Amino acid sequence: MTAFLKIDDCRACHRNLSWEWAPVILLAGKPLAGTGVWRSQLTDGLCPACLAVAEARRANEKRADVMQHALLRLLGGAKPYRKFTFERYQVTSGSQLAFERCKSFNPVSDNLYLWGPCGVGKTHLAYAVARRCFQETRSVTILPAYQMSRRLRMKDPPQEQSAIDAFALVEVLLLDDLGTGPDTAFSRQILQEILDVRDFQDQAGLVITSKYSLADLAIKWNDDTIPSRLAGMCQVVRINGRDRRLKLPDDQE
Repeated sequence: MTAFLKIDDCRACHRNLSWEWAPVILLAGKPLAGTGVWRSQLTDGLCPACLAVAEARRANEKRADVMQHALLRLLGGAKPYRKFTFERYQVTSGSQLAFERCKSFNPVSDNLYLWGPCGVGKTHLAYAVARRCFQETRSVTILPAYQMSRRLRMKDPPQEQSAIDAFALVEVLLLDDLGTGPDTAFSRQILQEILDVRDFQDQAGLVITSKYSLADLAIKWNDDTIPSRLAGMCQVVRINGRDRRLKLPDDQE
């Protein structure tokens, strides 16, 4: 009967803990297994306090892993996950205003229309906004604008309406490269309906990128209905600069 004198050492904090007595628990008049004995206070070599810390750390690591995989799916791959952050964006005089508007973007009250030439970082900034909103546990949908009609094509009316409602009511909707790709009456009708619902419901959180100004978009489509709606809904911000993806002769470092 000297087991109670046994001392264990926690492998993390090296605290000494004596064994504890587990009182007898009777079940149908018989002692329950594991009761009426002396037992160690350690679990996997850890004292209760260190075990709680280890379990909390594992839970945090699991949440971080789940978040990383969800972000990879949302952003579309490893490259945008790695690159499209505010920290990695190279701010220039032509992009300063856009950077500030995106950094301060509030999905509860703001809508943004970012436009400018190719390669100035419109998509980078828009994805950084979407990334931060997702990390704040908001619902986010990212979609190349030209894919919108593809998502709804050949669906029956209830399915089509359900998809439109999903785009219209998601907390943050990012439409990338508006005006690029095939332009059809169907695609514009879908976009118009989504914008109308978001506008009428005071649903902010819209981020759109395009190489076209709203005026140029109206000329391209020969219709100013959607550009007019966007002008009323969004902060319109132009990004100036050269295409960062093109290495020109005078760009030698």
